[in-house]
Amino acid sequence: MPTIHDFRFDDVNEDKLAAHGLTARRVAQVLDNDHRIVFNRKNRRAPYLIIGRHHGGQCIAIPVEPTTDAVVWRPVTAWFCKPAEWAWLP
Repeated sequence: MPTIHDFRFDDVNEDKLAAHGLTARRVAQVLDNDHRIVFNRKNRRAPYLIIGRHHGGQCIAIPVEPTTDAVVWRPVTAWFCKPAEWAWLP
């Protein structure tokens, strides 16, 4: 699995986050807490899915795609976890 230290946000993905009731700040908090990186479903734009909690404890699922920096990844979007996604957390 890749090592991810930071996210790259832009107007497009921030609009997608907002459509799901999330902000870039909340999504970035997932990297500060225990999280899992798993393979995303086949034929998806983002090869990996990060599942973790923001500082308030809510679970967020974040499909990510690589950037030119190996440790900085771009969230395609994000949403509050579905029950099956909660199961990935420790």
